[in-house]
Amino acid sequence: MSGIFKMIRKGHVKVNKKKKKQNYRLQEGDLVRVWEPSAPTAAKSLLTLSANEKNLIERCIVYEDDNILLCNKPPGMVMHAGSDHLYGLTELVLSYTQNPHFTFVHRIDKMTSGLVIGSKNLRTSRKLSKLIRERSIEKRYVMLVHGNIKTRHFTLDTFLKTEGDRVRVHPDETDGAKKSSSTFSVMQQGPNRTMLEAVLHTGRKHQLRVQLAEIGHPIVGDIKYGSLENIKETKNEMFLFSQCVVIPSLPIHVTLPVPDVYFSSISL
Repeated sequence: MSGIFKMIRKGHVKVNKKKKKQNYRLQEGDLVRVWEPSAPTAAKSLLTLSANEKNLIERCIVYEDDNILLCNKPPGMVMHAGSDHLYGLTELVLSYTQNPHFTFVHRIDKMTSGLVIGSKNLRTSRKLSKLIRERSIEKRYVMLVHGNIKTRHFTLDTFLKTEGDRVRVHPDETDGAKKSSSTFSVMQQGPNRTMLEAVLHTGRKHQLRVQLAEIGHPIVGDIKYGSLENIKETKNEMFLFSQCVVIPSLPIHVTLPVPDVYFSSISL
């Protein structure tokens, strides 16, 4: 599955002679063309890592076994090469491990930090992708949001649709919108901010960011779905942290400590 997404990102799959997003839904009469890169059998090109880059990846790896690797992605780092980025976390880990079969089985946004799940072989990639589709992997996030939320526990069920580079809330499932569900708990209150824990029940693009902005509590530092104050206050840092991954069938349970900056920033 990840190989197909990579081909779409790199323009090796086109619909009606045009590059489309991964979430494009085929229409009757669409002409789809797929072609391999010019050297399909060539080995993946690996980066020559500096000492600092090696140290970075060593610090990022928080769990590893024969098949799976969990990384704590720093904020500001993209997951994959593309657009204006020559490489991302994927290319760095692939080069560090010297494993051409390594890939991440899901993504988090550039400014989101925390746990991402990597696979060392195709068999494990398929297994993990199946578990994600079946919602058999639990992912918990911690975030700072603007405003005071009085309800200690709440669930947001919305219908989300990607439109260009943004995700928008729709009234129902028509026109390609997909049901999205998240459960939230208040962890700590500040004078003007609230720290939340969230459990994802679906894995839509920008899900938490859009849902919280829709109820008037955007994530601090989210300049896409937040307000002008987000740009002024946070110096290009978004407070969304992938804290916990639980895979009961393996079993794997990894929880990271919440970064200190979340506690020092809640009182601002």
